[in-house]
Amino acid sequence: MNRNIDINNSNNYNNNDNDYSITSEELSGYVQEENYEAIKQRYGGVLGLSKRLGSNEENGLSQQEATNEERIFRFGRNKMNEVAQKSLLFFIWQAIHDKTLVILIISAVVSIILGLTVEDRKTGWIDGTAILVAVVIVVLVTAGNDYNKEKKFRKLNTIRNERNVSVVRGGHLSSISVYDVVVGDVVKLETGDTIPADGLYIAGQSIAVDESSMTGESDQKRKSNDRPFFLSGCQVLEGSASMLVIAVGPNSQWGKLKLLLQSPDSDTPLTQKLEKLAETIGKFGLIAAILTFGVLLLKYVIVFVKEGHTWHWSELGTIVGFVVTAITIIVVAVPEGLPLAVTISLAYSMMKMMKDQNLVRHLEACETMGGATNICSDKTGTLTQNRMTVVKKIIGKSINPDDLENGKSIVGQQHRDIYSSPTSSSSRHNVYNDSGKVNQHGYEMEMLSNSRILTLLAEGIGLNSTAYIEKHTDRLNDHIGSKTECALLEWLETMPNQSYETVRRENKDRVVKVYPFSSEKKMSAVLMNQNQNISGGLIVYVKGAAEIVLNNCANIIDKNGESLQMSRDEKMLLQKDIEIFASEGLRTLVLAYKEINGEPSSSDEAMVIFTGLTFLALVGIKDPVRKEVPRAVKRCQGAGIFVRMLTGDNILTAKNIARECGILKDGGVAIEGPQFRLLTDDQLDTIIPHLQVIARCSPTDKFRLVHRLRELGEVVAVTGDGVNDAPQLKEADVGFSMGIAGTEVAKEASDIVLLDDNFNSIAKAVIWGRNVYDSIRKFIQFQLTVNIVAVLIAFVGSITNGESPLRPVQLLWVNLIMDTLGALALSTEPPSDELFNRRPYGRYDSLITCRMWRNIIGQSIYQVAFIFSIMYSAASMVELFDLPKVELWTNDDKTVYHTIIFNTFVFCQFFNEINCRVLDNQLNVFRNIHKSYVFVGVVSLCIFIQVILVEFGGEFFGTRHLDYKQWFFCIIIGFGSLIWGLCLRLLPLRDKTTANVEVKPLDVKNLGIDVDVESQPLLGGKSNWKKARNVFTQINVISAFRNQPRLKRTKTLFATKSSDSNARYNRNLNGSGYGSGSR
Repeated sequence: MNRNIDINNSNNYNNNDNDYSITSEELSGYVQEENYEAIKQRYGGVLGLSKRLGSNEENGLSQQEATNEERIFRFGRNKMNEVAQKSLLFFIWQAIHDKTLVILIISAVVSIILGLTVEDRKTGWIDGTAILVAVVIVVLVTAGNDYNKEKKFRKLNTIRNERNVSVVRGGHLSSISVYDVVVGDVVKLETGDTIPADGLYIAGQSIAVDESSMTGESDQKRKSNDRPFFLSGCQVLEGSASMLVIAVGPNSQWGKLKLLLQSPDSDTPLTQKLEKLAETIGKFGLIAAILTFGVLLLKYVIVFVKEGHTWHWSELGTIVGFVVTAITIIVVAVPEGLPLAVTISLAYSMMKMMKDQNLVRHLEACETMGGATNICSDKTGTLTQNRMTVVKKIIGKSINPDDLENGKSIVGQQHRDIYSSPTSSSSRHNVYNDSGKVNQHGYEMEMLSNSRILTLLAEGIGLNSTAYIEKHTDRLNDHIGSKTECALLEWLETMPNQSYETVRRENKDRVVKVYPFSSEKKMSAVLMNQNQNISGGLIVYVKGAAEIVLNNCANIIDKNGESLQMSRDEKMLLQKDIEIFASEGLRTLVLAYKEINGEPSSSDEAMVIFTGLTFLALVGIKDPVRKEVPRAVKRCQGAGIFVRMLTGDNILTAKNIARECGILKDGGVAIEGPQFRLLTDDQLDTIIPHLQVIARCSPTDKFRLVHRLRELGEVVAVTGDGVNDAPQLKEADVGFSMGIAGTEVAKEASDIVLLDDNFNSIAKAVIWGRNVYDSIRKFIQFQLTVNIVAVLIAFVGSITNGESPLRPVQLLWVNLIMDTLGALALSTEPPSDELFNRRPYGRYDSLITCRMWRNIIGQSIYQVAFIFSIMYSAASMVELFDLPKVELWTNDDKTVYHTIIFNTFVFCQFFNEINCRVLDNQLNVFRNIHKSYVFVGVVSLCIFIQVILVEFGGEFFGTRHLDYKQWFFCIIIGFGSLIWGLCLRLLPLRDKTTANVEVKPLDVKNLGIDVDVESQPLLGGKSNWKKARNVFTQINVISAFRNQPRLKRTKTLFATKSSDSNARYNRNLNGSGYGSGSR
């Protein structure tokens, strides 16, 4: 039900002027090109366009017109033409297209046909049917997993995207579903709203929009009659406005970008390797089958001709029997358990990764992260907390110049306060107590203990702001509006007995006039009546870009709350503070005030309000790095992964955050987007090994970098949260979207959703990915050993004896049931931190390593040697078998003999499964086996089933009861594979790993473009760097007061990591907003 509020008493409004000659393509084109001039020329501006659309800037559309099917047909609905939810049958059909499964299905059908036509009809169908059952299990597990995952994700998106918006319909303000917004609607936007469609500005007050999710530009955008375009999906940071909707759904810029995501996904590195492995195994089985059939047929022809037999159609049954034998070998060769092992491993990891705040949308992404060689990460929210925070501040007058003349210690008498992280460089703002330790709160508490100063700060922050904070007890507060203003409000909340809500409530009647932030002035202000305790007059509070406001300050407040004239030295010192703050990547603001006698006239308003101010405080604001991020970055780098930061922030902020995270190191390159775009492909290839930071990075920059890295053979993971990040999320091998700050489009384009928007979760995804990769390798090592031995036994046995010593149903147990359970055992072992101690598997690394081949071939030799000895030396081993002489064997004795072969073969696999827990040269295969509950349980279950089959399988399974001697013989041979495996691992064999290529220093001179290479500081790592910085701090302060050139010489000498060129600083200072944008 709509909530209606009458905002206009006029009831005479009608919609007779609709013009449906206007097309959705035309309106969408205006938005895409931001061509307001064309709208003014053709329609006379937004008001003329609204009339042509049958709307009105005040009354909006009528309810009848808003639901007009003709309007909806021409301009569309505000909903994407979503693809219908895929059914379970779709996922089943998709799963059946796996090449391995196709081979299995063909084999099964042929086996059933031959079994029913040539073999005994009572049992001939069993082998083929059992294969089909295996296929059904694999398909249902895979399809069911994908179906449930897709269903849950759709449900999550539906709930998250459903919201109401305020529109004007027929002169009434109505709250309707976002999906019901149509072209021509007049939408009311307030601070915190998400823009529901593309539109044009009609009227408003100081509205600023965050368009970073669409354009990648981190600075907030002010909207006005000169800049009227609103983009759907963006958020209103401050102010309010009414907007005429001109493009919805797929015709909006958000919708168009979403349509780009419908391109098919490319195969992952593991998928490609498994496809190749399946083809190789298929060829191996086919060759073995053809050889078997050829040898058997040749042997039959020779005997047939030699003995002079006459051809009868009954002889065809013998030849068909040869075909059955060949098909059996193919069935044995094809690894039925492999696709199920992959599915089990990925599904198990997906469930575990959910606990680590990773929502996996595509199962293959689990393993792909294990081979990731590059991570391209956003800054805001991923590396940082996405909460702008006041980290450094200077309140009022701090240094008495007389102290310098009296020879007092600059640092000892320092009255500055600063909050800084342990990694931040020291500066002259630290306060030292008698023990030599920093007392960071001393002077701030002294300044804030003065009620006058506290009131000025509280009112200057709380009233000169449109942002607000939604407070929560169970989680962090939500920041609504300007992030910079929210940081100041949070600081205000920490002051003694202060609350911004109380300040606003108690002083709202005192506000005379608000001066919104202006990109020209780079300041905002609020004019108020003086407090009741102060007789008459007005007071104005100003905040804005630090250097600009400081230049307009003539006075400074002291610790007694008195406004004193600011000396030249004090202003110079504050200017140095601003420079130091900015060089550390902080967004700097100055808070000031001014008392005036009366309200200024419009002619001299700017002069009266914004000049002759009293300096109140200088604050340094930044988005703090998450505490766990530096360690996570270091772990990834130690694991051979190149971590890069791509951000929309300016170069100063980007470099400092990257240093703090451990991403930007000596010799690394930080470059800005405009420079990056000038690079040719050859220059880019030269710079890529050194490229660690891209600042002012646009979506096309990200896409180009990711695309080029993939072309160079790298496995790339990339993070993104905005609509504009969707293309690079699709292009990357693994795309990470943000669960909290991410848009719907970004989430749908991604493979993994970071539920906590935290880089640390990416590091956890790496270790799970490597564990998945190892698990699949372990199973392949186990599976191939089983298949090689089984094929050789079947092949040699068929050639020499005319049939395989292992019956098809026994091979099925070995090849399907035990391998499937083996997949469950080897694919569910938990990861260890040791996985971070090696380099990643690259895109082109072999799925089967040299050590794996050693283990596979070595174990195959062991098993084949003993099985063949039993097969062809039975006469000399009858005592070991506890059987009579061969010539006295009955049919039961022969069955017992074949049971011994089968049981020995199976127990070799049981013990070899323990060997397969290790891929390298680690000697202890039982390490942490007590923690692998699934492995122990599965192996125990397999042994139990084997005992049941041997003792009670009977005619159906082709087995007979074995006595204790025969059981002991089988188990001893199987146990020997553990000892043999230990001997194999003692062989000094190393795997071919991705070469740790030494990156040569970048030759900037021959690069052809100016880039910023991180330099090594003058003092080495073993130097007492902090002490040297403190010395530099004192020299810096003294030199500032004495105006000596010594400062420049000293600053050049101690070229620190936190310093940047003045040119870049000034370029950043001249940008829009209070300071640098954040993304």
